Amino acid sequence: MRAAVSRHNPAMSLFRLLLRWVILIAGALLGLALFLFAVLTFGVLLIVSLLRGRKPNVAFRMNRNPWAPRAPRPAAEDIVDVEVREVRDLKDQQPTLPRQ
Repeated sequence: MRAAVSRHNPAMSLFRLLLRWVILIAGALLGLALFLFAVLTFGVLLIVSLLRGRKPNVAFRMNRNPWAPRAPRPAAEDIVDVEVREVRDLKDQQPTLPRQ
């Protein structure tokens, strides 16, 4: 039996090295292009909202502990409907006692 002889091909090693560099540079350029697109989009939306006279909505909310249990929502029977009535300024009125 004859042992397998490994041949070192310098052209193939150079090709692999160049291919790795091309892929790395292409990935970096794609990432940079996406980042610049996001920054430009944010800037355009910011300028448009300011020109329209509206405050830009850039508030971010972050949950400090996302694994904490959520607070239970009230059941439908716990919600009370109220009647709306006008509340007058108390400075203009004399205090009155309720009728008995």
